[in-house]
Amino acid sequence: MRIDNQQQQNKGVMDLMPQTGAVEEKNGIQMFADAVKTESSKKSAGTTSFQAKEITYLNPAKEEKKTVIDEIEQSGSMDAGERKAQMAVLAETTSPEDYEKMQEDGFSLDDTTSNKIVTVTDKIKAQLAKAGVDISKFGDDLDLEQLAQITGSPELAVQIANSLREADLPLADDNFKQIAETVNMADSLSALDDGAVKYLIDNRLEPTVRNIYFAEHSASAGYISAEQQDISSFLPQVKNVIASAGLEVNDDTIATSKWMLENDIPLTKENLTYAQALRQTGLTTGAEDIAALAAEAVSEGKSAQDAVILSGYTWMEQAKDAVDTVENATDEDLAYIVEKGLSLTLDSLREAAANRTSGTAASESQAVGTVASSEAQSEDAAQSIANESYTPKGQQLLTARRQLEEIRLAMTVEANYRLLKQGVSIDTEPLVKLVEQLKDQENAYYKNLLISEGVDVNDEQVELFREVDKKVSDMRYVPAYVLGMKDAEVSTINGVHKAGMELKSSFEKASQQYETLMTAPRADLGDSIQKAFRNVDDILNDLDMELTDENRRAVRILGYNSIEITQDSVFQMKAADEEVQRVFKNMTPAVVTQMIKRGINPLEMDFTSLNQEAENIKSDESGREDNRRFSEYLWKMEQNHEISEEERSSYIGIYRLIRQVENTDGAAIGALIQQGSPLTMKNLLTAVRSEKRSNKMDYSVDSDFNGVSGTSNGSSITDQIEAAYQNNCLKDASELLTPERAKVLFDQDSDWENMTPEEFKAALELAKEQADESGIDADYAKEQLAQLEQAANADESIYRILDKYDIPNTISNVLAMESMLNQRNQMFRKIFGSSMADHNGDNQVDADDLEAIKQELLEEFGEAVSEPADMAAAQEKLGELAENVMKTMINSDHVTSLDVREMKMLSAQLSVNSILAKEEQYAVPVMVNDELMNVSVKIVRGVDKKGIVDIMMESELRGKIAATFQAKEDGIHGLVATDSEETAELFEEQAQNLMDSLGGENDDVTELHCAHIKDLDLNHFSMGAFGVDAKNETPTSEDQDTYRVQTSRLYGIAEHFIKAVKGTLAQEA
Repeated sequence: MRIDNQQQQNKGVMDLMPQTGAVEEKNGIQMFADAVKTESSKKSAGTTSFQAKEITYLNPAKEEKKTVIDEIEQSGSMDAGERKAQMAVLAETTSPEDYEKMQEDGFSLDDTTSNKIVTVTDKIKAQLAKAGVDISKFGDDLDLEQLAQITGSPELAVQIANSLREADLPLADDNFKQIAETVNMADSLSALDDGAVKYLIDNRLEPTVRNIYFAEHSASAGYISAEQQDISSFLPQVKNVIASAGLEVNDDTIATSKWMLENDIPLTKENLTYAQALRQTGLTTGAEDIAALAAEAVSEGKSAQDAVILSGYTWMEQAKDAVDTVENATDEDLAYIVEKGLSLTLDSLREAAANRTSGTAASESQAVGTVASSEAQSEDAAQSIANESYTPKGQQLLTARRQLEEIRLAMTVEANYRLLKQGVSIDTEPLVKLVEQLKDQENAYYKNLLISEGVDVNDEQVELFREVDKKVSDMRYVPAYVLGMKDAEVSTINGVHKAGMELKSSFEKASQQYETLMTAPRADLGDSIQKAFRNVDDILNDLDMELTDENRRAVRILGYNSIEITQDSVFQMKAADEEVQRVFKNMTPAVVTQMIKRGINPLEMDFTSLNQEAENIKSDESGREDNRRFSEYLWKMEQNHEISEEERSSYIGIYRLIRQVENTDGAAIGALIQQGSPLTMKNLLTAVRSEKRSNKMDYSVDSDFNGVSGTSNGSSITDQIEAAYQNNCLKDASELLTPERAKVLFDQDSDWENMTPEEFKAALELAKEQADESGIDADYAKEQLAQLEQAANADESIYRILDKYDIPNTISNVLAMESMLNQRNQMFRKIFGSSMADHNGDNQVDADDLEAIKQELLEEFGEAVSEPADMAAAQEKLGELAENVMKTMINSDHVTSLDVREMKMLSAQLSVNSILAKEEQYAVPVMVNDELMNVSVKIVRGVDKKGIVDIMMESELRGKIAATFQAKEDGIHGLVATDSEETAELFEEQAQNLMDSLGGENDDVTELHCAHIKDLDLNHFSMGAFGVDAKNETPTSEDQDTYRVQTSRLYGIAEHFIKAVKGTLAQEA
């Protein structure tokens, strides 16, 4: 039989047609392919011609492309490079708004691990994306002249700034630069030609600025139009592919399909959809739109040039489209999928929807024996299957309906978005699996927070965390009147949530207004509520009670529930309301994480106990949190350069007063109430100072009522409730206080000292509304984020050390380690180097005593080097000394935010040192000729009695000095190096004395070399660098004798060398 050229062409075309699908389709295609086979086609099998192409190209936007953050998260652990990379991505993507929300959630930016910051900020960004970012609040503090130099024009700079803000990204120079470059690159793009389209599809490339730019300017240059082919003989199959892709069968889609077949591109519904979009949809190239898309790419952890500029292909667009597809699916669509034997996926739902709405598809599909797809036929099919629910297809339809409802409940745009970021192809994933993945996504936030705290997580803990978070969130918006419901249990989260949600539902069904349980300053209650409670002020006047918002609200709650309104009932309701408001403030994700870690179930605890437990958890971190809050307070105060010294003292004084009273945990307030003294801020200060002087306050906290009880006179329940309420008000005031609000308060009411804590809190809430703090808050957030950028820029060697010793990857630890390596002596000079004579903090160690302690500790360290136990004791004393130094500095009248920051850095350095000490790497303070040096000692144990001792120090007078000694069977071998010629000569002259000092009774120094190394790098100096390799094999407890001998030998080398060097350098001074 003769085969002509057209049949040859048809044979090649058919190899590019899909080889899967319904049975009818497969048989039709196979018969056609068999009819056109030739000997030449058989010979070509396995070659690189298009006949051998059997790959189904996926939509490029669905490929599993992972960002740096995603890869790190999925690896489960990080090496040094990944630690640094993660910090760099955070520096580029963490905005001032993220910082502020992290603080609200209870997470400190500098003390939180980078992994946890990723978990927290991912959720923050998803919430902001859902709500939208109000860029109007940011003001206009841009340096347009500087940004114009980066971007090329002031107009573009403003466009980029708005895009960064809307994407919740920092206004960093690097972000401006890469987005400006992307805008300029996109400006040169034009409509895609066929060569560029083919290049993108063949290479599975996403429609990004970078890929399209390359496709247009380089890749398509060698494209040659293919020879025209006649596809009329199998046009029905082509049309079926078009329909299955959810596209309209028309001249455009047929032309695109024909072009694909002619150009050796497999005709699959994925490829067709992508090709049609590339050929028919205009690219986004406007500067403002490109800036927005580029910012979105950066927020996803990608490069700005990876911005997707083809409509419908960004992650967010795909996430939203998936939700729409599920919401719009019908019973007819499910029947179509069941009848066709398709897997229930988003793609099949789209195909069914297209089939349902397309009149053309019905007739075309009948031509190749497929199911009729008009709307009427779909409805008939659905009804027919439903009527036969006992049949396999009927059961399949019921299952499909259940799965669709499950996916509707589980699917959100945010969850879809996160799955797409992780490389999950949500369009092709069966819905039954996608439901589980969406549920996992919902719980990933809670699970990751628990894992970050070292919890061996189980499903019950994750579910508890999710339930607490949801119920506390729901509680904020239930009617406040729930607190007075007589038959409801309203002292726990579970109780208030159950009763509150039922009450909310009844209000909404009746279309009635209500005030929410979470209070809002100066909230507009609405006309109906005001009319219903128009006589509240008259009631309070009759009760001789003040007309405060809190009292009014208590009366409304009592009135709604028909509870007798008396002074006692108003006060009790007000106290109960305040306790709930404290729950809203205390139950942050950070606190809930710790509760679950400790095995506490917050849902059933009464609110008083719950708040006490939450505040106990916060107090565990109180030192760091107090310093952070005080540093922020000082920094904001220092930005007002017009403030007088007297005003400065007042601002600091009011802050310290509140903190001191707060630290008595209600005892000071209880004391005044029981004494019958006026409960004023001034009297509280007097009570606290009296307690400090006498070291006793004749009252103690009552654990049942969180109030106080006297040791001689009992207190009434009313007194205890009042003490608890006023104590809670003081805690609120502590959280409300800022320098800007203090200024408003001082300017408007100089009599704040005679206010009760309740009045003081109300005054601060009013000051909060009047003070313009958006600018200063944003500036402070940027100041803190600058430290994140500094950590990201730290050398990778810093991260290698953190990785080696498994030190948490936090900003504080990175900067602490960087400072310890680059400014080796700074830590000890902060502790030992400054006199305490100019500091006058209350209740601290006397200055003379402190100096004596320092001198004693220096001498103790000199002797402690010989024994690990002695070193541990000396390190503990060093920590106590440092704590006293820090407290004394912070309580100084002249303290600055920089002082507090330095003390915080010192605390982080000591924490890192304690971790290193467990690995037998010590920091030893040594004084030589009035110069304090940090001598680093590293013990590396070998086998038997062998090992290595590395010792490093840096002197302003003598330069860098490094020594490494290897304890061998035949004695001690050592090398002493320095970057100073004079010091090297000194060691050469004293070599014999050094050898004599190092040797013990049964240990000789076999060899000792002294060297001058001009570019000596202490951070990379070790015996290993000079060709000696000691295994870090610590003997087990079964060989304690060997361990003791090894310890004595190695620590003895360190002790003797330090003393010898100290003596040598002292003689030459």
